[in-house]
Amino acid sequence: MTAPRSATVAEVLTPTFTSLVSSVYSAILYNLGEIKIRGAAEVTVNLDLARFNLGLLEMLKDKSAGNLAAEELRFLDDAIANAQLFIDKHAAGPADAAHG
Repeated sequence: MTAPRSATVAEVLTPTFTSLVSSVYSAILYNLGEIKIRGAAEVTVNLDLARFNLGLLEMLKDKSAGNLAAEELRFLDDAIANAQLFIDKHAAGPADAAHG
């Protein structure tokens, strides 16, 4: 059995549809305090900005309808569904849901 090949720097730094979706999804998680920047002392939850970024993903889905490979569409659908779950969790919980 052959070991999996590691991506080259050029491959990692080449913009792709999945890297775009991942970037916006990461912003949603950051806005909800689910991830933080290394060295940051505090996590600030911004539900409105998380919803805005979710809207970007939904708009991307609408505008790219019929132009995505099945794998790209599945990736985008999963990102939207997961983001919605995190937003719902934070909207239903206390303001400091990211800490508990």
